Amino acid sequence: MIANPPADVQEAFAEFVQQWFRLLAEARLNEACAQLDEPNSYGLQWNGERILESLRAYNPAAKATDPTLAIGRAVSNFGGFDDGSGYWFDHAVPLNGEWSDLTAQFEFKSRPDGFSVILHDLHVL
Repeated sequence: MIANPPADVQEAFAEFVQQWFRLLAEARLNEACAQLDEPNSYGLQWNGERILESLRAYNPAAKATDPTLAIGRAVSNFGGFDDGSGYWFDHAVPLNGEWSDLTAQFEFKSRPDGFSVILHDLHVL
């Protein structure tokens, strides 16, 4: 849950995603998954094994990289849901020392006490 985010929600969500990638890079998958508040729209609640499976499916040698150390261009996209229920944030995943074309798709849904964090999917766009 992101409680009381600052006025610039895009910046707050970008900071969350960068920290989440750091947890992956440090192999702290349980902590990363503990920050995901709800299952995605398909009912999938991400856990460490599912994340590793997605990384291996993308590249069997894939290893998450600290985003501050990744080379290349970090592609991201941000927008609000048309129904006003929150925001989506797609961001390239840092792997093997560089920014990959694997994308983490996050949703930040408005709740009474802030924004619920949902990992919608990990895939190549």
